Amino acid sequence: MNGATRAITTIVAILLIAPAVAAQDTKGSHQVLGGDTLWDLAARYLADPFRWPEIYDLNPQVVEDPHWIYPGELLRMPGAPVDAGERVAESPVETKGYDRGEPVSKQAGDQETRRSFGPPGEFPEGSVFRVDPSAPSYGALSIGQVEPRPVVSMSEFYSAPVLEDRQVFVVAGTTFRVVAEIHPDITLPRAARLNDEIVIHLNGAAAGVGDYLKAVQWGRSLAPAGHVLYTVAAVRVTRTFPGRDSVRAEVVRLFGDYRVGDALVLAEEYTVVPGVEAEPEEAGPVGRVIGFSVDQTLIDTGETLFLDVGAVDGVQVGDEFAIFSASEHAAEMALIEDRLSTVRVVHTSDGTSTARVIEIRDPGMRPGVPVRRVERMPQ
Repeated sequence: MNGATRAITTIVAILLIAPAVAAQDTKGSHQVLGGDTLWDLAARYLADPFRWPEIYDLNPQVVEDPHWIYPGELLRMPGAPVDAGERVAESPVETKGYDRGEPVSKQAGDQETRRSFGPPGEFPEGSVFRVDPSAPSYGALSIGQVEPRPVVSMSEFYSAPVLEDRQVFVVAGTTFRVVAEIHPDITLPRAARLNDEIVIHLNGAAAGVGDYLKAVQWGRSLAPAGHVLYTVAAVRVTRTFPGRDSVRAEVVRLFGDYRVGDALVLAEEYTVVPGVEAEPEEAGPVGRVIGFSVDQTLIDTGETLFLDVGAVDGVQVGDEFAIFSASEHAAEMALIEDRLSTVRVVHTSDGTSTARVIEIRDPGMRPGVPVRRVERMPQ
């Protein structure tokens, strides 16, 4: 069965099989149902969708492409007991983890290496299926050696929604085409997948080979602060054409439903240093919660919200803010023990910040409640 026929069969199967919640069995495995994705399974079993590569790494004989899993396939979940006969399919070591690496790909000589979206020289470049011989190998790490992780992962930074003024916002380009053959019987809108090659029509922006852009989509309004702008993918320019206003790029990170016509902006530089953590602060800047990335009443850990303090106020990625009750009129004097929740900044703009909830004491917070920085990243 070729890839196109298999895709059509899968679409029909998904429509015929009613999605249902399946519990992990006693052996720590999951049988794929219609509508399942590695992202959803990681959220269900590991409490963090960004840990999907851990499931992919454990099932190399089952999952050929992490973008496609099929009803009936049996996937083993991380932490499950393993029979001795099954260990041959596993990667020899756990390397960078879910927040910095990508699924594992084979090299000549059975060497394992992880691929990451990042600047040259800092992290390996490229996709999960194309191998760069210069990419470092992590197989020599000793058991007692622990590689430091950043307080805000690259995925958290680049996928963070931001607030922008839609009236004056200028895009760098538009997704013009996905370079892939489409079966003539498939009439669904073409969505870009991980490692797909795309054509971008530039809007006067200067983008060279190796530059990164983010594909974005508009969300709800939080006037007067702005509109929510979601990131659905990160792409890397692979080819330019002199005298033309178009480039080719590869999809290196996928955060949502990325489709032809989506706008792109130049990606900001990721500067978080692994192992550096925020330090307690007694009298940090104060502000208020603007609103949440989605319309909701209750909030849980992992969700995002916006603060009315940003880079001009000295806020940095990795800073932590305590959220207090609306009755705490003087947030700078409030006791940290009385906080409703704690959030960590994952992205900053001049006047606002995007923060992810890392601790919940009372899920019923609402826009307008006061905040104060209680931990600050070193300068």
